[in-house]
Amino acid sequence: DGWSRERTELEVLRASRPQGPAIHSRAYQVGSQVIEAAILAHMGCEALAEKHLGAQTAQMAHDLRATSLVDLCRASLEADGKDVPHGREAMIRAALSTYSLPVALGNAANKVLFEAYDETPATWRAFAHVRSARDFKEHTGVRPSDTGELSEVPPGGELKHGSIEEATYKYSVDTFGKMLSIDRRDIINDDLSLFDDTARSLGRAAMRSLSDLVYKVLLANAGGFFSAANGNYDEGATTALSSTSLGTGLARMMAQRDDENRDLDIRARTLLVPPELQQTAKELLQSDFIQRANNDLPTGNALKNAVALEVEPRLSNAQRFTGTSDKAWYLFASRQDAA
Repeated sequence: DGWSRERTELEVLRASRPQGPAIHSRAYQVGSQVIEAAILAHMGCEALAEKHLGAQTAQMAHDLRATSLVDLCRASLEADGKDVPHGREAMIRAALSTYSLPVALGNAANKVLFEAYDETPATWRAFAHVRSARDFKEHTGVRPSDTGELSEVPPGGELKHGSIEEATYKYSVDTFGKMLSIDRRDIINDDLSLFDDTARSLGRAAMRSLSDLVYKVLLANAGGFFSAANGNYDEGATTALSSTSLGTGLARMMAQRDDENRDLDIRARTLLVPPELQQTAKELLQSDFIQRANNDLPTGNALKNAVALEVEPRLSNAQRFTGTSDKAWYLFASRQDAA
C-alpha cells in the first residue's frame, strides 16, 4: 500500500501532537456593508437595507445582535482587525478612525437621502427630458431633424440620400450640496434619529433645488421660446383656462409643423397649472359632464382625461421667481418628444 514503517511512525507522531484551540475571526464575515445594513436597521430602515444590500447581508447584520451604536463600533473595529479598547470613549474614538464605520455611516445616509429624493414630488418629471454631462463645461445639445420626405423606391432602385438639419441649444451642470456629519456624542447618546431626519431633509431639499432650477429656466423663457411667432404662445382674455381654451391648445399642438410645413405629429400629454387653477383643471379633465350655458346640449365632457394634470406651486410664487402668473397654464408633449 506504499506505507513504510518510517512513514507510519511519522503520521502517528503528528496525530499525537496537541491541537490548538480553533480560531474564529468575524473579520471574514463582517465588512462595511454588514455594518451599513446594521446601521440602517438601527434607524428602522430594514427594508431599505435588504433592497440595496441583499437579504443575506441584512441577515448577517441581524446576526450581529447589535443593540446600540457602541456595539456597532465594536463590530467595525473587529471587522478591520483592530484591537478593541477597554474604555467606551476610547472604543468610540477608535471606531471613528477605522475604515468600516465612517464608510458605512456615509453609505447609510446616502441611501436614506436618495430614498427621500426619489419620493419628493417633481412635476417636471412628466415632461422634461434628462441629459447627461461629462464635465462642467458648457455643452451643445443637438436636435436632429430630417429635412426631406421619404421617396418611393422602384423595384431594384437605389435609396436616395437625405439631409439632416441640426437645431442646437446650450446647457451645463454645476454642483450643489451641504454636509451632514455625526460625532461621538451622537454615538454615546445612541441617537441616529437626527442623522436620519437630516439625511431625509437633505434628500427632499436636493429635489426641491432641482425643481427650482427647472422652473427658473421655464419661467425665464430664454430666447423667447414661447412666442406667437413659434406658434406656441397665446395671451388675452380668451386664453383663461376653460373648455374652449384648452380645446384650442390641444388643437394648436396637434397642428405644429416644421419649417417646410410638414406635420410633426405631436400630441399634448401634460397640462401644467399653478395651484390657483387646480380646481378648474380637475373639473375640465375629470368631470363626466360639463354644464353648458342655457343647458345647450351636448353635456358630455369631450376633454375628460385628454391629458395628465400636474400642479406646480412655483408657477405663481412671485416671491422667489420671475415671470410668474396665477392664470398662465402650459401644455407639454411627452418626454420622448424632447419637450
